[in-house]
Amino acid sequence: MRSKDFLYEEVYSDIRQKIMSGHYQPDDRLPGEDELSQEYHASRITIKRALDMLREDGLVRRVQGKGTFVMGLEDMRPAAPMEQRKESRLVGIVLEHVSSPFGLEMMYRMIRLLEEQNYKTCVRFTFGDIRKETEEINDLLSMHICGLIIMPCHDSYYNMTILKLILEHFPVVLVDKQMSGLPVSSIYTDGSGAVKALVHKLRERGAKNAALITIDPSSASSLGDRVEGFYKGLEETGIGNMGELILPRRTGDWIFEKRSENYITAIEGFLRSMDPLPEGIVCTEYSTARALLETSRQMHLELGVDTLACCIDENPNSTAEVFFSHMHQDEAEIARKAVEVLLTLLRNGQVSQMQIKVPAIYIEGRSL
Repeated sequence: MRSKDFLYEEVYSDIRQKIMSGHYQPDDRLPGEDELSQEYHASRITIKRALDMLREDGLVRRVQGKGTFVMGLEDMRPAAPMEQRKESRLVGIVLEHVSSPFGLEMMYRMIRLLEEQNYKTCVRFTFGDIRKETEEINDLLSMHICGLIIMPCHDSYYNMTILKLILEHFPVVLVDKQMSGLPVSSIYTDGSGAVKALVHKLRERGAKNAALITIDPSSASSLGDRVEGFYKGLEETGIGNMGELILPRRTGDWIFEKRSENYITAIEGFLRSMDPLPEGIVCTEYSTARALLETSRQMHLELGVDTLACCIDENPNSTAEVFFSHMHQDEAEIARKAVEVLLTLLRNGQVSQMQIKVPAIYIEGRSL
């Protein structure tokens, strides 16, 4: 049974999917609140909240007395005219988050590289909230920025504001994520190759089977790549598959670690369901690896002894030594490539679409 507390999110997601898939076309009028209430078996308050979320996303406009209409691309806030952009030396950087495991070094390096070319930067954070992402991008556009570097939110759908900028040929470069099928350059870690390399490391250490712990891979292209790498690694090494645990996707408050307790509970249930334990465990993110570490302590298990473990990234400032053997994302190279592509866009006005995969770097720890 669906929780009424979250029914508005289901309504929001379903209508949004229909907009993004073309079921509802630009300028179409959505069914009225009464009709939607009947369709989704929900109260008008629930429907109104879902429609308000769509409006905040910039996907619909609500006209009093007339109804709710799908936004056309021409309705969204325009970027500054080309002449105005050429005079600007301000670059916007919009990031989902930064932390010691990933993002902090990348951000610093992008700022320094742009400053070396006499560009100023304005950095904004979205904290995984796609509505805030839209708000921050629009605010930067009002400042007449000349270009954007964006780490898009983890989300199953494209942000329509980013899509509009791409279609207008505004100078945009994506980092850490891809928008498949769109003419935009992206710079990101070779996640498939990174996790595949970890599986090979497990095989070298004698593991005959392995399990995967990941956040819902449908929520981000980077996670999907890493899951793909796990199964490619199993195929190449002949290691047995002990199954996968898919943890809930991130929400807007994910950075505050409210999800940790739920992750620990889920991981404990996953491990207790297996007898014997998997000989190796691969975590697609450091946050899930930390939850695995805490779970192992509560279960009186020792990672690196009772089972081998590895992940993508680790917080280099969390301990005096590296605990997890991991693939470290090359933030310096991601930053260098992102700035290089953006500067080409700013100077030449156009650049061929590039999908640049940056290899990760293996760091040995105590967990293998």
